[in-house]
Amino acid sequence: MEQDNSINQSLDKALSLLKYFTVQDSIRGLSEVARVSSIPKATVYRLFNTFEKNGYLTKVDVQGKQNQYKLGMKFLELGTIVSECIEIKEIALPFIKWLRDELNEDVQLVMKEKNHAIYVEKLICTHPVRLFTKIGRTASFNAGACQRALLSFLEDDEIEEILDHEKLIKYTENTVVDKEKLWDMIKESRKTGYTLSLGEMEPQTRAVGAPIFDYTGKVVASISTAGPEQRFVKERFDVIIEKTKKAASDISKELGYRGIK
Repeated sequence: MEQDNSINQSLDKALSLLKYFTVQDSIRGLSEVARVSSIPKATVYRLFNTFEKNGYLTKVDVQGKQNQYKLGMKFLELGTIVSECIEIKEIALPFIKWLRDELNEDVQLVMKEKNHAIYVEKLICTHPVRLFTKIGRTASFNAGACQRALLSFLEDDEIEEILDHEKLIKYTENTVVDKEKLWDMIKESRKTGYTLSLGEMEPQTRAVGAPIFDYTGKVVASISTAGPEQRFVKERFDVIIEKTKKAASDISKELGYRGIK
């Protein structure tokens, strides 16, 4: 494979090591990363020491194991800067606060990050039982009301690209991974203007999602109202749908959307 001379190969190799730190594997050993990355242990050692010196990694003691690392506070600092610079989040905040207060359920704001969705804001309700989702979490577009509300209003060729080339993750037994069924759901959402999730991301949860458009008519984000199934009873769904769509519509108007797509 021909090398890209515009890329610093050493820095590229160093940054590639960070992908092995995930929510599920937040602490990784030096030897383990060297093995899965196929990068010599001595090289990983030097790179990890450099990351640690600059605050991007922190060495931790895990049951006596040596050379264990987790992501450092520098990422939180940089992530906060990025988060605060997201214009959509700032514009959306008063509307999702209104939605949270109206329904007293968790409200989430999602944006597109390459071929995945990423949670950029979450406001929690006052109920003791809430959802396990976090700001910064990425998710497959096929699962969940918020993600699919974004997916459904992308251009058809962009949807095809995602469905054909990205792994469709099955989070629960209710997660839809069949492409034909997903297209049926997309077409239905385009008619109704909202999406429903019945335990697709987590068992025994419910969610209603709605898309957010910018002044060009392009879908740029989505919101969802979500909670445990015992609070999302049939009698409440119409109200939840109505208010979720209203909040998404109001955010779109603030972004300059005038209903032309």
